[in-house]
Amino acid sequence: MSIKITYIITSLGIGGAENMLYKLLKYSNRKEFTPSVICLTSEADLLASIQALDIEVVVLPFQNRWYNLLFITFECHRVLRQLRPDIVHTWLYHANLLGGIAAFFLPYRPVIVWNIRNTLSGVTSWSQKTFFLLIKIASRFIPDYLLSCSQRGAEEHHQAGFCQEIKVIHNGFVDNSLVALPNHVVMRVGMIARFTPEKDHYTFLKAAYLFLQKNTNCRFVLVGKGCNAANLRLQEWIDQFEINEYIELHEAQSTLDEILETFDIFTLSSHSEGFPNVVGEAMMKGIPCVCTDAGDAQILVGKSELIVPIQSPEALAEAWLSVLSMPLEKRIELGLDLRERVLAHFHITKITQQYDDWHLSLLYPE
Repeated sequence: MSIKITYIITSLGIGGAENMLYKLLKYSNRKEFTPSVICLTSEADLLASIQALDIEVVVLPFQNRWYNLLFITFECHRVLRQLRPDIVHTWLYHANLLGGIAAFFLPYRPVIVWNIRNTLSGVTSWSQKTFFLLIKIASRFIPDYLLSCSQRGAEEHHQAGFCQEIKVIHNGFVDNSLVALPNHVVMRVGMIARFTPEKDHYTFLKAAYLFLQKNTNCRFVLVGKGCNAANLRLQEWIDQFEINEYIELHEAQSTLDEILETFDIFTLSSHSEGFPNVVGEAMMKGIPCVCTDAGDAQILVGKSELIVPIQSPEALAEAWLSVLSMPLEKRIELGLDLRERVLAHFHITKITQQYDDWHLSLLYPE
């Protein structure tokens, strides 16, 4: 008989954590496991993709607002009573707390796993710190096991007072087709990231401004939720640096391959990450990457010359200049090296096997 495992996630919108869950569902061993998904809010862009895998998905009809938290928890509890999973695996902070509580008070006791998808440098506001305190307290008695997608995330949560051992399983990546790196006359540096404080779009834009002081033969592309002309804060920064003609803005898209393949460099300017999914996707395509030292970016990329300090637009601009000054052949070679690293260490089949083996060990320890 297969093991019933229910994943509980805050939303199924377009994002790294959500996409990783989709890949795990797609590539895990369906002979060993019967998965289901509870999405705690009505944001569910990936719903059809997961349902196409013949997996039951329950989307709760709530928005992610504080006044809905009690209703979300009760409804999640009701659905879990119907599904009766052997393992409840929650995904992201809100789902860890609310889904964890819902599972904890079931009339029978499934194994409860919390999946931590972030480091703590992004926990800055008083509301985030308050919620984190609740998470830390609840971590002492709700989850049976803790998991992190990044080594840095595990270490920071330990230092912050999480007492249990935290298992680390990194994100995995699908072997997408290799990109023929374009020989652009005008180079393109791109970042795919929703507009949130931890993604630090200001550093990206200031680095673009500094780059353009030395080389104007480049365009800078921002893709993600909130990356549009209606975003007054983003537009204010672009105006401040007087770089409007060099910037392209694109709202979030469910498929990013087409635009990703137009980049000469993929970059990430975050000051807080877990294990950055989109960097791995770019590496798999053979696109040179330059990233800030956020989360496990160094472990993923592996080349220190492609990693710069967080919140250092000067270093970011210099790294872009260094890569784009290479002959095309050298940039192609760099991209191939990055692709080989992902294939060797972070291929999705390797990562899903780690998840499957670990889930089995929770119910059948040696």
